[in-house]
Amino acid sequence: MNTSAALNTTTCAGQPVDADTHFEVERFLVREARVLNDNRLRQWLHEMVCEDIHYFLPVQEVRYQKDQKPIGSSPGTAIFNDNYQMLDMRIQRVETGIAWPEDPVSHLRRFITNIDAEWSAVDGEVTAYSNIMVYRNRRQRDQAVVYGGRRDSLRRVHGKWRLAARHITIDQRVVLDKNLCYFM
Repeated sequence: MNTSAALNTTTCAGQPVDADTHFEVERFLVREARVLNDNRLRQWLHEMVCEDIHYFLPVQEVRYQKDQKPIGSSPGTAIFNDNYQMLDMRIQRVETGIAWPEDPVSHLRRFITNIDAEWSAVDGEVTAYSNIMVYRNRRQRDQAVVYGGRRDSLRRVHGKWRLAARHITIDQRVVLDKNLCYFM
């Protein structure tokens, strides 16, 4: 186990992680993107996600600059507000083979950039910020690109990083994709 994990106390909250931990976090996020790109959803859920996960994608709200409420703070304004059981249900739906948005299967490519990691206020966790681009192609001409950012809480469980929380923001005010049933 990385000795730098011992530094993760509430007194270090908000401080950048050391180089070894940053590399581990980056590798986790890149590998996660590959697992999702390969459509290994069940593996992603069981091997990379904590059972107390909060997976959150709020609706982008149009506000004046003076309104400084965090995006997603209005009740009922989420596209996804999922826990582990809900993520499992979404995967089960895809596995049925009768989920029309994913039959035939979409070809997805996730790009993860600008990864920045800092110690969390929660002991044993790291907060990772990243930019994402998800390209989706289905059939001959059905394609879409979604841009956004993520704030992930990663927790070390039995020596391996796992996703404890994901907060996604999409930059487009109106997403022109026909569906957002995939994981970001």
